[in-house]
Amino acid sequence: MNPAPLLSIVCPSYNHGHYVVSFIESLKAQGEPRWELIIIDDASTDDNLARIKTVTDSRVRVIARDYNHGVTAGMNEGVRLARAEVVAFIASDDLARPRYVERVLAAFAASPSAIAAYVELDRMGPGENSLGEPCLLPATADRLGLLRNSFLGHNQLPSPGMAVRREVALGLLLPEGTVQYSDWIFQNRILLMGDIILIREQLVRYRVSPSSLSARTLGSAARDTLETRIMMDDFLKIQDMAFLRQVFPEEIKAYASLPAVHMPYVLGRLALLSDIYEKRCWGYEVIMRHLSEPGMAESLRQHAGFTHKDLMGLAPTEAAAQTEEVRQLRRRLRHLRRWAFVLAGGLALALWVLFR
Repeated sequence: MNPAPLLSIVCPSYNHGHYVVSFIESLKAQGEPRWELIIIDDASTDDNLARIKTVTDSRVRVIARDYNHGVTAGMNEGVRLARAEVVAFIASDDLARPRYVERVLAAFAASPSAIAAYVELDRMGPGENSLGEPCLLPATADRLGLLRNSFLGHNQLPSPGMAVRREVALGLLLPEGTVQYSDWIFQNRILLMGDIILIREQLVRYRVSPSSLSARTLGSAARDTLETRIMMDDFLKIQDMAFLRQVFPEEIKAYASLPAVHMPYVLGRLALLSDIYEKRCWGYEVIMRHLSEPGMAESLRQHAGFTHKDLMGLAPTEAAAQTEEVRQLRRRLRHLRRWAFVLAGGLALALWVLFR
């Protein structure tokens, strides 16, 4: 009988038949053997499930879906099934280096107040050749600074190999259906809740593939826009103005005297400082919704001198400008086609007169 696992590794898996056995073997080579692997096969159409079943190791559990649920649903299900106090996430086309389990458990033991840990990655190609472009962790481990940068900018924390205390993960289950930003949503929720550990070692080999979810397509670009709003909504859960001052010590100075009831307005104004257009749109919408709540418009006018006219001047205009530019270009093309038709007709008539 296996000893109780110290680390549960959750692995949503889809069409990784070519890689999954190598992934499992990388776990079997760990120096610390007290782990369990929960693989959720998401109705793969290749031989992924058959290859998993060739592995004889009682520490490996397989959940076979009869239809595709998505990677986020697999992550949530794995967390619910986990037996260890710490849950980690690794994809089935990646590889864990031999000290991965040992180092993650040691980090949590050394920092009992931390709720999550992150590792660095060695990026590899389809043939497991290192690309020489490691994914390193941010220079600072300051939780508040990371949260500020995540709110205004981009995701800074890699998700492959990340580990979370199970009781925390159960309270942070992800919105199922998210694809592009499920990991970013998870990171933000963790940073909003507590401290993290940065393990500055390349303990996971991350496979870079053109078919990965991060490959840029029109569909992924559309999901970026839609999931940004879901992600940013988590920040509306902040109720403590003092905490917001800690996260945005400089940016919040203009709004520091506002009562806490106007937290959505403050968050909206802060989002308008982002370089990311979708975040600025979210900020504008949050302020607009806040003004629509009973009594908020009058209170904002009284405390901040802010009115509907001021709101109108905050609207992000880049997309509108691009849309207008496209509209003008189409109009010019229509005119050119008309002139081309007229000229072609005139030329045909001239040739007919010349050679008749």
